[in-house]
This record gives sequence, C-alpha cells and structure tokens, in this order.
Amino acid sequence: MALAGQLSDFNLAEILQLLASQQKTGFLNLEARREMVFIFDKGVLISTRDRRSRSQDPLEAYLKAYGFFTAEEWNHIEYVQSHSSLDLTEILISEGLMGETELTSALRGLAQEMTVAGMRFRRGRYSFNPTQDTPPGVKWKLRLDVQGLLMEAARRLDEEPQLREYFPAQGITFAQGQKVLPPEELGETGTRIMELALAGMSLGRIIRQGRTESFVVRDLLKNWCSEGYLKKVESDSTDDGEDDSGHQDRRRWSRLSLRSAPLTILAIVLLAGLGWLRWTALPAADANLGHALREKQLQDEVVQAARLYRYAHGVWPADLQTMVEEGELTTATKTTIDALGWKYKLDQTRKRFNLG
Repeated sequence: MALAGQLSDFNLAEILQLLASQQKTGFLNLEARREMVFIFDKGVLISTRDRRSRSQDPLEAYLKAYGFFTAEEWNHIEYVQSHSSLDLTEILISEGLMGETELTSALRGLAQEMTVAGMRFRRGRYSFNPTQDTPPGVKWKLRLDVQGLLMEAARRLDEEPQLREYFPAQGITFAQGQKVLPPEELGETGTRIMELALAGMSLGRIIRQGRTESFVVRDLLKNWCSEGYLKKVESDSTDDGEDDSGHQDRRRWSRLSLRSAPLTILAIVLLAGLGWLRWTALPAADANLGHALREKQLQDEVVQAARLYRYAHGVWPADLQTMVEEGELTTATKTTIDALGWKYKLDQTRKRFNLG
C-alpha cells in the first residue's frame, strides 16, 4: 500500500496510527519545514534515520544540540567517519563514547522529539513507500510503540505553553530550595540536570549540556521549583534585588565573625600577606587573556544556539534576533555581540553561517 498526500489533509498522528494498526513495513517520508523519515517493520517503529539521505543525520544533530560530546570528541568522530564506512551508531559504540543503553535512550529521545515536531506540521507532503521485508540499511533498530509515542507527544504539546510561560528567558538560573531531593530519587539524567542547576548555570546552558531533550530538562526543573527543591533566579536580578535568603546568609556570617574576633583578625592578616605575595611574586596578568576567553565563550554560545534552532526548525537561523525570539540566545549575549561589532551572516547556500 503506497500512500501520499498533504499534511493539511492527514496529520502525522493519523498517519502513524494507520501504519501501526495495519502493521505496515516501509519508509514514511515527510517533506515540510524539515525532512523526516519514520521507518516501520510490521507496524513497529524501528528507526527515524535514513542512511540514504544526504541531509544531516538527525542523530548527529540531536547529540550536538544537547551537549553529548566535547569538540575534541566530535573531531575524532568526524575523523573516523571520513576514514571508514561505519555508521555513527557503530562509531559511538566501537570508540567507547556511548554504551548500548545510553545510545538506545538517545535514539528514543530523538524519535520522541521528531514525533512532537512532526505533529506541529500543518503544511507539507508525506509519502509511504512499502517494502516486502524489514527495510534495509537500518542501523541500531529500536522497537517503539507508536501509541506510546503519540500519547507522550500530545502531553508535551499541551504542556509546552506552560513551560514557556514558566521559563520566559534562557538566562534564568537556579539556587538550592528549602528542601533537598534524595540522590537515589534523581536517576542519571536527574542527577546531571540537578548538578548543572546548582552549579549556577543558566537554563539555556543546562539545556545545551543536559544530554536529553529540552522538554525533559525544563519539565524536571519546573517540577523541582514547584516542589521546593530549587528556586528560580530571574535573569535580570541584581544584588539590590537579592532575596531574603541572601541577607540571612550575610547576617549569619556576621554573627559568626563577631563571635570569633581573634580568628577574624588572623584571617585578615593572612589574606593581606597572601595578597602581597601575589603582587610581588607573580608576573602581571595578561589583560588580553580574559578578553579572548570571553570572545571564545560568546562564539560558543552563538554556535550552540544556532545548532538548537537548526535542530528544531531544520534550517539555520536568519539572524541573531531570530534566536533571541525563539529562546535559544539571551538578549544580553546579543547586546554584547552587537557592541563588539560582530555580524552574523548566512552564506548564499544557507547551509552555513559566519560570525565575526
């Protein structure tokens, strides 16, 4: 049974349900704002990656968007890819970069995000090309229940507006709440997100380093804030607007210092001595070093934000303001880049961008 038509007539949820209920085998292709493929084997979704396609591997885009590997590790992956015919999944396992459980979890997360994105499409084409046997060329097959994917996708679509309202900016940071969540209740993903949050990272950075979907990160943080395990620190907060806990910490430190005046005096003397040694024994700091590090940080922020946008929309963003409006880049970062006189430009093919 070959199917083809417009997404305005049948949405992705209806098409997936039809293929699953009739236990079809083959390739479902979507051509909309971004190209997608859903590969079925007897009604079971086994992959969302088509090795025949020349477009970017969605797994690679997913892993880069959510900070799975360092730049050095990606350079190594690209080197192995250029000198072998191995699939990305085979490289990740053979090079010890991911375990089988972690890779399967990432592929499931990718399939879930693609389902959510596809259900948003109202324009575009779909086509299903059936095959007699299991579709060839599929690497690292999954067995995903379509109904479960669609139920979770519907939940995420319903709750997305609430998350955007709760986290209106990517620059929001977090602090320890009044309660402490037991480590045994966090799990691997929860532990990683909690550590990043308590390290003072902004929401945008937590998403880019969370090694899981953006929705999962924001959903966890929202729940933890609601339950008192974390508290939000708005991005535009200053020392003048510090909450009461900060004043309490300072009062507590003042009381402690007054109770131990001799220790306080000794500490002051030691700090003065260390300061004298610092300025006499060490060479003057390079003023350009901090500037260069900040410029590199800004470049990395733009690159990561552009990757997140491309993963979500299938194309590179047209300009910095677009990334700000979509929440991938903070207004403060854009203001700093503008002050430096840097320009963000897409090349004529719109397949890459320059920043400088």
